[in-house]
Amino acid sequence: MLKELQIRNFALIEALELSFYSGFSVLTGETGAGKSIIIDALGLLLGARASVEMIRTGAETTEVAGSFALVPSAQVLLESWGMLDGGELIISRELNLNGRNKCWINGRLATVSQLAELGVHLVDIIGQHDSQTLLDPQQHSSLLDAYGGAEHLALLADVAGLASKWSSLQAEQKRLQRDERERNRRIDLLTFQIEEIANAHLQPGEDEALEVERSRLANLDRIRQSLHFVLMTLGETFEEQESLLRRLALTEAELERATALDSTLQPLTERYTEIALNFNDLHGELRDYLEALPADPELLQEIEERLELINNLQRKYGATVGEILQYQEDARRELEDLENAVVRVGGLEKESDEIKEHWLQQAQRLSASRMALAQDLEEQIEAQLADLSMGNTKFRVRFDERSPKLPNPNGLEELEFMMAPNLGEELKPLAKIASGGELSRVMLAIKAILVETEQVPTIIFDEIDAGIGGRTAVNLGEKLFSLSGVRQVLCVTHLPVIASYGTNHYSVRKSTGTERTTVTVTKLEPQDRIEELTRMLGGTRDEAVTLEHAKELLRKSRPDLPHSGM
Repeated sequence: MLKELQIRNFALIEALELSFYSGFSVLTGETGAGKSIIIDALGLLLGARASVEMIRTGAETTEVAGSFALVPSAQVLLESWGMLDGGELIISRELNLNGRNKCWINGRLATVSQLAELGVHLVDIIGQHDSQTLLDPQQHSSLLDAYGGAEHLALLADVAGLASKWSSLQAEQKRLQRDERERNRRIDLLTFQIEEIANAHLQPGEDEALEVERSRLANLDRIRQSLHFVLMTLGETFEEQESLLRRLALTEAELERATALDSTLQPLTERYTEIALNFNDLHGELRDYLEALPADPELLQEIEERLELINNLQRKYGATVGEILQYQEDARRELEDLENAVVRVGGLEKESDEIKEHWLQQAQRLSASRMALAQDLEEQIEAQLADLSMGNTKFRVRFDERSPKLPNPNGLEELEFMMAPNLGEELKPLAKIASGGELSRVMLAIKAILVETEQVPTIIFDEIDAGIGGRTAVNLGEKLFSLSGVRQVLCVTHLPVIASYGTNHYSVRKSTGTERTTVTVTKLEPQDRIEELTRMLGGTRDEAVTLEHAKELLRKSRPDLPHSGM
């Protein structure tokens, strides 16, 4: 429930702090005193659309903050956002002249959408505008479904989910059918590209290896010249090699003799020995390499042609052989998906037919549940309306079957509330016959019925008593007081009869100073309540009759309260 409300620089309110309590609270005051401004400020706190016109003239920002008792549904939401802070729930919102909003939930920055999502779990604000929603038949099925409770709502969710899935399948099916020509063109292109790459028989890294080989073959003559020179220097003939090897051996022997006399020569001797041992191997490998050099002039041409083929593929599919092969793999997967699309269309048709059949079964169950609920709701609303001085009213729910019977999130039928407020009249849509006062009473009757199924802890009625008076006002006050037994109820009213039923009474006054107009709110004590009721009755405290009438109102409506001094 709403516990505290702080408002600063909102419309005519400069600064206001209010504490609210359980039970039935009423807000009264002269027309234009600012009663609805307080409700508007609360709406802003709960995610309503903001306007810079809400900011008090001369101020740069308006701020609204509220403290609420935590309810389970709100707790679940806060946990999912990581904003749960013990058993407290404090919300604040700031609006600047530049139109920017800042919102906080339990001290953590939040979005306006989060405030709105959280707000539906905390407060239900019903004004004359909200009663007008009864004129929209689209709202009627929602109200009937809300009466059904958790099991019925789960069935509705199942129907809506199946309809959504069916729509998605239909959209995909149409897309696939619409794109068939483009799909065939794409299949032909991908098939050609895959075959072109496959026919090249590419190997990873092949392009780099071929570039190296092309460079070698293009410089064969220069390589041969260099190798011949090296071999001639080292000894071309066998005798020259033998002579060189003998000299190396003699040199090695002399180094070993010197090393025997001077051990510091040992490292140099070892290095020389290693050179001498490797020399013969090196000479042989150079000769083998020279002899293995290709002599076929067409080999270079073959490599050039191979590189040209690869270069052509690179211009189309990738900068390297690796990228070309990756393109081929991606193309194969895409081709497979496209080729499977034809099969997918057939599968979609079958799947959508199955979903449609399942939807129809669940929708028929939903219709049966709605019909049973409608019969019960009709009786309940008529009983509630009888308590509100509309005892001859007939209320019915009309079912109109949708055509064609395609999966719809809301089921097989459209609903509309019908009413005959007077005996002998035929049933007609609410939009055609209900007055503003009658609509308010129908909305109140619905809320009185749904109070057991809806879990919103606070209900606010903003001047729903328009067009109501006499005995009906008494019944309305009794009804609101009865609702406050299970929910916190706040009511903005101009009727003294309804105000007299309040557990808590707040007086809203507008005062004008030398330069500014300010709204103040005072929680009234018993004697102050008598004065306020006297004012609402059109008299003053000096008029004994009116004063006594105010006292009598309190005595009749709230016999549980102490009446000392009255």
